[in-house]
Amino acid sequence: MRRLLLAAIVIITLILGLGGADLYNFAHRENRQSVAKIVTIANGSTLKNIAATLERQGVISSRRRFVILNRLLGNSAGLKAGEYRIPPTTTPLEIIAILKSGVVVERRLSIPEGFTQKQIRARLAARKICKPERFDQLCRDTAWLHQWRLPASGPEGYLFPSTYSFTRTTTCRQFLEKMLTTGNRKWREISSASPPSALTRHQVLTLASIIQKEAGNDDEMPLIASVFLNRLEKGMRLASDPTTIYALGDDFDGNLRRRDLKNPSPYNTYQHKGLPPGPICNPGASAIRAVLNPARTDYLYFVSRNNGRHQFSRTFKEHNRAVRKYQLKQKR
Repeated sequence: MRRLLLAAIVIITLILGLGGADLYNFAHRENRQSVAKIVTIANGSTLKNIAATLERQGVISSRRRFVILNRLLGNSAGLKAGEYRIPPTTTPLEIIAILKSGVVVERRLSIPEGFTQKQIRARLAARKICKPERFDQLCRDTAWLHQWRLPASGPEGYLFPSTYSFTRTTTCRQFLEKMLTTGNRKWREISSASPPSALTRHQVLTLASIIQKEAGNDDEMPLIASVFLNRLEKGMRLASDPTTIYALGDDFDGNLRRRDLKNPSPYNTYQHKGLPPGPICNPGASAIRAVLNPARTDYLYFVSRNNGRHQFSRTFKEHNRAVRKYQLKQKR
């Protein structure tokens, strides 16, 4: 094989006025990098552009020889755009194989459980995956929302929190659709392994989002789910602080005041019975599973113990004692 390549190089490079042995040696000469380099080949780059980029990055020694070698191998238009990792001691022939493969550098981004749509927008903007205005445009695109069977209000609650891979060319739409696809898959897995529920998926995600914000740990989520489901069954208000905070939006300054509990927003569960119109964040698998597999209790109240856990109560009288013990004493 090497003899055939050398023979072809000799014939063509004699015509081009370049020594065949010289080009052969160039093709097999390892670069002198001590560490891997990340090289970006822009969309629409010509072969000459690519060669210039590689020479400038120091991964090849001659752009002219690289162009001739590619033309000889029939790769004038076979190298693909993207972000590539070029290992040390790589030859031009190996670099050509890398650029032809299209196997680009993958980066990773974690979206934590309980992130709101706004927080996801900010994180994607920080990693230059989504411009905020493009993110907002997609979340208001009725055709796109309909395609994914999302509520008209947007994808809040459906953007599944996880760690995702992306490349330099990943678009905002592609990233969001990857999150939605993961959410659909997780929903099928969890719902198929759970008892039948009278709640719709939207209602499950809405309640799961509240539980996600209320819970300090995963193991208490089924207990918190039981409290809210018991209250819904009895026609009681959920009276959840996180829903009120969500209703306040940018007006929330970190302190929830008595007057805030009177906010007329439909998301304020101190003012309105039943579930709010939609999720208040994007819940993880544990919160979704808790709604579909709640603990069997007669609890109707819970209050934070200020240590990441909660005190659960059956009656308002018990609850008031717990509030005095864990909240009022702490404030004093």
